[in-house]
Order: sequence, then structure tokens, then C-alpha cells
Amino acid sequence: MTSIIFITLIGFCAAIIQTTGGFGFGSLFVPIVSMIVAYRYATFISIITCMFLQISIIIKYFKKIQWQLIIAPAIISFFTSYLGIHLMVGFSSKTMAILLGIFLWILAIYLILIAPKVKLKKNVWAELGVGAISGFTGGMFAVGGPPMVAYYDSVIDDPVTYQATIQTFFFLTSIAMVTEDILCIHLSSKIGILAFFGIIGCLVGTFVGTKILQRISMKTVRKIAYIVMLLAGTYNLAKGIF
Repeated sequence: MTSIIFITLIGFCAAIIQTTGGFGFGSLFVPIVSMIVAYRYATFISIITCMFLQISIIIKYFKKIQWQLIIAPAIISFFTSYLGIHLMVGFSSKTMAILLGIFLWILAIYLILIAPKVKLKKNVWAELGVGAISGFTGGMFAVGGPPMVAYYDSVIDDPVTYQATIQTFFFLTSIAMVTEDILCIHLSSKIGILAFFGIIGCLVGTFVGTKILQRISMKTVRKIAYIVMLLAGTYNLAKGIF
């Protein structure tokens, strides 16, 4: 019962972060849930739970989706996520935490110090690049959001359009990652129960998060995303080292 309450609350909090900052569900959900289940199971639960958030966002803001910004990165990420998942299976939880922490800090520094001086343009090569990185980190860490945040943050100015587009991208890539996880890891009824309650918390958090999203600016969305990256990076480094 304690695990059920715990995962429901984490799903709720992670969903609010995801629906306001554009990403962050896996950054919060995976390292905390991996305290009660193995890292690979925490990754699977995170992906399957967050898919329900993505579906609700897609339905609510379908007309705002920028499909032309999704197709190329989604296609390339299908292939790189496969590589990330197979590498993840071979690493220990501590090693994964350290690698994730380093990755999030590097990306946060880029977004805070370098990105404001570099304006990315809408082109297929940029989309293929960020899609490849996103698929790999999504498969390996269940954190594919930061690369897409960096790109969509540069080319989209409306927070609702940003959310609709980035969550649609995540949903499409999540389908591939869930399929790979099902083939690569053995799932039990316990994992199914935890995922179910994680989904409940996630849906409630999504409702709250979308209400907040309608009242904030893109500048605030960016700040939330940066803070989430730095905090998640610090937490994972500490978890991996100590």
C-alpha cells in the first residue's frame, strides 16, 4: 500500500512538471521510483504512465500541434531509442544515475548560457540531430525531453503550441520505447499495479498542470525546464556517487 501511495504522488508531481515545462516526468519519476523497483522497471513504468499524459494533451490541444516539426525527429528517434534501451540493460543503476546527471547538467548549461546566443532554425538537419539524441537518451534514461526542449524552445513562441507539439513527439517515440521494453525485460503483475496507480496520479497532475499552463508565459516555461534539469542532474549525480 505504501508503494502505491508513493507512486501515485510521484506520478502527480511529475505530470505537473511535464505539463508546464515540457519535459521532466522521467527526470523526477525514474530516479525516485527506482528506489522501490529496479531501474529498468522504473523506466518502463515512467514511459507507459507518461503516455497517458501525452494522450490527454494531444486531445486537448490537437489543433495547436505543429506536425512539420515532429515527423523527421520522430522517425530517427525510433532507431536511436533501440540503441539506448539495449545499452541501458547492461549498466548498473548507479552508473545510469551518474551518466544521466552529467547529461542533464551539460544540457542545462547549454540552454542557460549558450542557447540564448544561438538561434536554431527550422530545418530537417537540426530536427534529425535533436531527434537522434532524444531517442537515445529516452531509451537509455527515459529522459528524451531535454534535446527537444532545446530545439522547440528556439522555434516555438507560444506555450500551448509548444506543449502540444512536444507531447505529440514524445507520444510517438514512446510507442517504440514501450515495445522495445516489453521485448527486452520481464514484466510482473506488481509492475502492472504500480503502473496503474502511477497513471491515476499522472492524469490528475495533468489536469492541474494544464490549468497552470494557460496562465503562464513561454519565459516562465523555459525557467521551469531549466530548474528541473539542474535539480534532476544534481539528484542523479548524488544518487550515483553516494
